[in-house]
Amino acid sequence: MRSAFSKDVIFLMIVKGIFVISLILSLFLWGIPILSFNSDIWNLFQERSGLLVSEDVKSYNDLVIEFFRTGFGLGFLNEREFNHMEDVKQVITIVNILFVFSFVSLVSGVSYLSKSQKKFLLNAARKTSLAVFLITLILSVLILLNFNVAFLSFHKIFFVKNFIFPGESLLKTLYPDKFFYGISALYLLSVLIVSLAVFIVTHRLKLK
Repeated sequence: MRSAFSKDVIFLMIVKGIFVISLILSLFLWGIPILSFNSDIWNLFQERSGLLVSEDVKSYNDLVIEFFRTGFGLGFLNEREFNHMEDVKQVITIVNILFVFSFVSLVSGVSYLSKSQKKFLLNAARKTSLAVFLITLILSVLILLNFNVAFLSFHKIFFVKNFIFPGESLLKTLYPDKFFYGISALYLLSVLIVSLAVFIVTHRLKLK
């Protein structure tokens, strides 16, 4: 009897760990595929950064997005710019795989649990979503108030070899720092909204 009870507890602890990790990844990563492949969002923040969004600019955006999807279409960039975009594509691909894996694990794992096991995870979901919300809120303030430092640090971590371009670079012209500030703000807002929504839903379910 004790052995069976121990196995159930261990099982639930493992499930809880996988659930929490999957939820954290899903909350932090869900907005990245949308922001990475939506040219309308790019156009909007290019306009807000002061760039005249002509048909040529829209065409460049479509080609970059096509490159992220297929690996083809960036013949208009020089070698350094192309190498950087290859690094960006690699990061986006990894992030998208992580998101899909975590979200599928989250949904499929919960689907196979019993009602009592789902209740066990409800409190974990509430606490996790609240933690993600608070961490993102703090990060948002730090990042948006010190965006240049945060942006440079991000590139030093993920694009060690090739991320600084002259002002006349086509990449810098198409995607100035103000563009990335807007995209970053929208990304952080998306995490805040979804994590808060999950917290509210799980909190109400817990009260029932």
